[in-house]
Amino acid sequence: MRWSVFFLAVAIVLPMDAAFMPVFSIAGASPSLAGVLAAFVSLNASRRCAWWGCFVIGLLIDLSSPQLIAGSLLFLPGPNTLGFALGSASVTVVRALLLRRSMLTVSAMTFVLLLGVSLVWVFIWSMRGIWPDGSVPFAGSALQELGKRMGWCLSSAVMALPIGWALNRTYSWWGFPGVGPRKY
Repeated sequence: MRWSVFFLAVAIVLPMDAAFMPVFSIAGASPSLAGVLAAFVSLNASRRCAWWGCFVIGLLIDLSSPQLIAGSLLFLPGPNTLGFALGSASVTVVRALLLRRSMLTVSAMTFVLLLGVSLVWVFIWSMRGIWPDGSVPFAGSALQELGKRMGWCLSSAVMALPIGWALNRTYSWWGFPGVGPRKY
């Protein structure tokens, strides 16, 4: 995988997630272009590159979104970092069974990847909430938060249809293993 193309895509996607994707928010769930990019990379890059790429995406999301905990802002690397790494692992396990260059596959794997991110994120914050002074960045129970994050997964999977189509058109730019001329 060409890391320069990856970092350029991340530099485009993360600001768009913060500034533009709330326009498409439904019931408070904004789609995640970073999740779509992570699923695309996990489908096509080598396992090691996919894992590191998703790890970097999760780390950048954690470092760019502070959490208000007990009256102070915390830049806590961990919940999204580990979540995106686990999500990438869940996609790379099943990708041999999939038609990788289909926008429907990118959409379905975006849902799977972000479901893994959501499970890890809610679990980590719930474990932190167990401590006597622990507070969590969501209101209600962990199950309610997981339900809200399912909306995030679904809206991202819907957004992955056109974005996945566009990413598949740039396939040759990425330098994924085994890239050659397309056979018809």
